[in-house]
Amino acid sequence: MSASELRAVRGVHSPVMRNCYSTACMKKEEQTERIGVDQSSSASVAVIIPCHDEEATIGTVVADFARALPGARIVVVDNASKDRTSKAAAAAGAQVIFEPRLGKGFAVLCGLRSAYAADYFLIVDGDDTYPAERAPDLIAAASSGADMVIGARHVDAEEGAFRTGHSFGNQLFVWLVRLLFGLRTGDLLSGYRVLTRRFLENAPLIAKGFEVEAELSLQAKVQELPVTEVSVSYRPRRAGSDSKLRTFRDGYQVLIAIVTFFRDYRPIAFFGTLSMLLMLGSVASLLFVAFGSDASGLLATFSIALVVLSALSLTCGVVLSSINRRAAEITARITWR
Repeated sequence: MSASELRAVRGVHSPVMRNCYSTACMKKEEQTERIGVDQSSSASVAVIIPCHDEEATIGTVVADFARALPGARIVVVDNASKDRTSKAAAAAGAQVIFEPRLGKGFAVLCGLRSAYAADYFLIVDGDDTYPAERAPDLIAAASSGADMVIGARHVDAEEGAFRTGHSFGNQLFVWLVRLLFGLRTGDLLSGYRVLTRRFLENAPLIAKGFEVEAELSLQAKVQELPVTEVSVSYRPRRAGSDSKLRTFRDGYQVLIAIVTFFRDYRPIAFFGTLSMLLMLGSVASLLFVAFGSDASGLLATFSIALVVLSALSLTCGVVLSSINRRAAEITARITWR
């Protein structure tokens, strides 16, 4: 019996090397080993439900997911609620923990840390807009090799489920991450996901607010972790349950998070593009000087300044790219040990 077969029989996860994960044979071998482990009865599931003032719906959500996933640990993260969310969740049978820092990202990370021993982490909003009956399908997709499973909403969303502009904004961000990262996803901002422990071990998460879903998808892309999307229905909030998402402010935060991620993980592309734009501005200024009038010489000085800034931007991109590569090498060496 080979070493990999012996590990699969014993139900032990082999270590994941981030720098080796992009190799197709490594992915195939480790996914095969995981299937033998994840389909066993010992696999544990934690349901993480971040909540802010969801008293009207949290009891139903807890009960539905307890019924859909018998034996799962249900953790409700009360994120600075002012109503009786925590009491309603506890009455429904959930474990309740508190995160005083307001922000969905804070709440999600708090819940993940509290249940870190689980094999699978199902994250779902506490507003009763996602179908609990699809939870086993998401878990099954993860047990088949995906490190993140997304419940994609757009195919089967009920009328009125998306507030005005939200569907368009989601699709706009989907287009943006495809352009910047080559990430192909149907629903970047879905709050219904399953993560594996391996995902959490490989993807550093620091989001504070509603940009957490975008960060999860971008980290999966950067770390080359396999992702699967499962179409799910999406229903409107019930009466008495109000959305906490602020269209423009939170949309702006998601946009800034995507651009920042692009700068940090694709520095050559980010600073190279900036350098090219500055150089084009310099050339345009020089053409105006050549064919126009610049008696004071200010335009020529401005053109030279743009050339300098362009060179500095390109240099920043090269330096940061080298730092990123060295950091990845150090991480790989630490992982091997």
